[in-house]
Amino acid sequence: MKKTALILALAAASTASWAQSSVSVYGILDGGVSYTTGIAGGARKQVVSGIMDGSRFGLRGNEDLGGGYRALFLLENRTELDTGTNSNAPVSGNTFLPDRWGKASGIFTPTNFVLPGTVPAPVAAQLIGAARAGLASALQTTTNTLGARLSAASFGVNIGNARFWDRQAYVGLVTPVGGILAGRQYTPAYELNATFDTMGTQSSLAAGQVAAVPAVIDIRQNNALQYRIQQGGLSASLMVAAGEGEASQGRFVGAMAMYKTDAYGVGLGVNTKKNELGQRSLRTITFGASAKVGPGTVSFLYNDVSDPNPSGLSALLDGLSGALSTQIVPGLAAQINAAAPGLGTVLAGQINVASLVNDYKQAFVQDATLFSIGYKMTFGPHTIYTAYNSFNDKGRFNGDTDSYGAVYTYALSKRTDLNFVFTHFDNKAGGQAAPGQAGFLGGFTRAPGVDSNNVAMGVRHRF
Repeated sequence: MKKTALILALAAASTASWAQSSVSVYGILDGGVSYTTGIAGGARKQVVSGIMDGSRFGLRGNEDLGGGYRALFLLENRTELDTGTNSNAPVSGNTFLPDRWGKASGIFTPTNFVLPGTVPAPVAAQLIGAARAGLASALQTTTNTLGARLSAASFGVNIGNARFWDRQAYVGLVTPVGGILAGRQYTPAYELNATFDTMGTQSSLAAGQVAAVPAVIDIRQNNALQYRIQQGGLSASLMVAAGEGEASQGRFVGAMAMYKTDAYGVGLGVNTKKNELGQRSLRTITFGASAKVGPGTVSFLYNDVSDPNPSGLSALLDGLSGALSTQIVPGLAAQINAAAPGLGTVLAGQINVASLVNDYKQAFVQDATLFSIGYKMTFGPHTIYTAYNSFNDKGRFNGDTDSYGAVYTYALSKRTDLNFVFTHFDNKAGGQAAPGQAGFLGGFTRAPGVDSNNVAMGVRHRF
């Protein structure tokens, strides 16, 4: 009897607490099948998680403190329905890298070896040939080693992820003059990007899919403080983060402002950060607009992307510099000196270590624009999307990629829908992007300029 009374008392106390705090559980379960062509190893058929939205579950809390003050929190986990884990691999696989990261002959500028005119021409040609072959072989071996380290790192969204609350985790206080949030959150420019992307970041047709690795925009930020205001159709935010505990990143600053109504919307956002060495790293300037046209909405998105000093790259560059200075150059000199004393030293001395290291760095540097325009129309249970996205890479490798396609959604209820996706990726010159979905990256096609298609269908349930 006493035990029963205690249980009832605890239940009553718990009910009162939940009523005051308004804690709720929510989530999205999105799964289906996907077929992707053009990737290494041939076309891939797979059961996937996250065709339209990344699968997740979360806890959301809200407490009215009175006087216009409110406390809130959010904890959001990433869930992969196909495996039950919270991490996945790109469609092209974790170990497959694009040519601009994995093929030494395309990364490094050839060294112009020369020997004094006193060396007989046939001998000089043989020694120079040996130097070129030896350097090329050593650079490819080192590039393979660096590529393995790169593949093992978290260079993309939810790759090698070990966070349980990976999507978001923050607490905040809303006041009469705005809200303050602290924790892991979406960045201001990405929030604006998601608002004016026709697909709302859903499916392989989302604007960001053509420029996902390396990412052209920081999606989430750890250790962040954000100030937000919301007044009618106006939304604005400012976010700062010192990069504490981030071995690959320094200070981050982001801001955005947008005005949105049912008839039209417009917004501008900026993200910028420094890398682990304090150098200016990824900066994304985002402009978006939308307007009601006919039975649907036209959306326009433009991103200006600049990353002269990529974050998290210093360890790889140091490794390459060390290998060149202490192994490759001395080894090449010794090998040729064994056959032609002194001439190996002459040839090895012509290898510019700093220039080769910069060649590797340039494979990750970004200078590009991302443009997207699309149309969304809903009638009854039917929603149709169509979009065209274009990534213009102005860097050394000219990795341009366009995508276009259509998505159809049929709502079985307010919470459950069926989804059908078709997307074509048009890779040009050095472009090598492959389509993923909302919940995972596509990775890369088998070679630069190879196109890729994605067909996917699935079911999404919200709770």
